[in-house]
Amino acid sequence: MLRSNGIRYVFLTNGGCVPEDKKAETLQERLQIAKNDDVVKGRMILSHTPMSGWSDDVKNNGTVLITGSHPEKARQIALEYGFKRVVTPADILAECKDVFPFEHIEGEINGKPTPLPDGKRIPLLKDPYTTNVPANALKIDHIFVWNDPRDWSVDIQIIHDLLISHQGYIGTVSNRNGNESLPNNGWQQDGQPGLWISNLDMLWKTNYPVNRFGTGAFMEALKGVWSTTTNGTELQFSALGKPSNHTYKYAHDRLLRYYHDMACNRGQSPGHDTSKCHPLRRVYMIGDNPESDIRGASEFEAEDGTEWVPILVRTGVWRQTSTEKEPRYKPAVIVDDVVDAVVWALNNEGIKATREWVLSALSHTKGYVKLPPLEIGDQAGSLKDGVKYPSELEAAGARL
Repeated sequence: MLRSNGIRYVFLTNGGCVPEDKKAETLQERLQIAKNDDVVKGRMILSHTPMSGWSDDVKNNGTVLITGSHPEKARQIALEYGFKRVVTPADILAECKDVFPFEHIEGEINGKPTPLPDGKRIPLLKDPYTTNVPANALKIDHIFVWNDPRDWSVDIQIIHDLLISHQGYIGTVSNRNGNESLPNNGWQQDGQPGLWISNLDMLWKTNYPVNRFGTGAFMEALKGVWSTTTNGTELQFSALGKPSNHTYKYAHDRLLRYYHDMACNRGQSPGHDTSKCHPLRRVYMIGDNPESDIRGASEFEAEDGTEWVPILVRTGVWRQTSTEKEPRYKPAVIVDDVVDAVVWALNNEGIKATREWVLSALSHTKGYVKLPPLEIGDQAGSLKDGVKYPSELEAAGARL
């Protein structure tokens, strides 16, 4: 329905550790969309998808440590993104079991270890504070945490080792650590690898009646260990996923590009000149998590002035209770589900739609329904005050 009427859209999720096309296939199956339909394909943005656009210099010349729910799957995705040297915790333990002197999770989750790239090794140095490191010592330039690590003890140990190291050489300790004359008391000031987290979701919705811990919980555990070992120093890291500005800018750019792609497909635009991308007026962000979806859309400021409008649905993380009547980050409206969210957005743009109409369109024509034409005066571009924000009571009780 959206696509057939030229309405741009993307699917933005904090999920990951699967290829984008695989995630798109899973969503199409859940929505009962035919496999040969490209309604989802190419529009799926996972928490780590923006990393696919990193520079060739980083991809070709750096060595990455990657972990997550399935480190081996994460490695394969990173290789598909173009990263040439990707190491998992299992690789490190296979090279030097003394890194973690306890049993750890083996098998399908961590995958089969592979030799370290370029013949690198992990030397057992007599003095870990030395800066005279062997030429073949493993050096990690970046650390990626992609979604819900399973073996927290191993991952926290290895990540901590790298963050206190000299220039990312595992098995070393920086002489700058604890130096109060340096920024951050010398911690993470000696060329240690940058730490990137794919998302910071503390909780997420599953079939279990109580929300489950997500990647954000792992990060809190890592920050707790870091704070204890560094006398309260703040852990420096970068985050992707919702609500990060990186991710919303990436999604915004994709929406701009899709207009040009559609024009090219219709023969209306020669070549692939992204400067011809049609501007956006408004983007409706539909999500179930106030801390990520609603916060991200509320705080993101598009360079072209596009307004991002957050819509919260009740089918996910947030639930209205007697003690929490309103979410911490306030949306434009709270509705029961995605269908109601689409109806609200269409109505706000001057398109008179109902829940029954949308459901009928989806069930009988697989989404290919031409929306009724709009009169110029009804279009959202002529709305005096932009988005129509209902009162709090209307937002909480609306059934569109």
